[in-house]
Amino acid sequence: MNAQKQLEPGSKYDHFDKDGDGVITDEEFALEREMMRADNEDKKEDQIRRMAWFALWGLLVYPVGIVVADIIGYDTTGQLLADIAPTYFVAISALVGAFFGAQAYQKSRTNPKK
Repeated sequence: MNAQKQLEPGSKYDHFDKDGDGVITDEEFALEREMMRADNEDKKEDQIRRMAWFALWGLLVYPVGIVVADIIGYDTTGQLLADIAPTYFVAISALVGAFFGAQAYQKSRTNPKK
């Protein structure tokens, strides 16, 4: 029978040892791994949410940029911004739509209807 491996004092893996006995069991390791996975998933979702909000704010600010460029006398700049506006709005709308579609798909997979 193999002897259990024990942690060195002050090991960087001390936080895996939930019951403080100096031995990391498979259950403790699996629990820590699951907690790390959940934390990473949460961070990923937060980042995607920030990206969607940034895109939505861009949809609101873009027209203001066109107006401001015209007001301060940059007629060519305002015209160039207006010329690429349709492409910009379609691209950002697709991005935001994909975000909400992915969220709905994930929610339907985790909470299937009975």
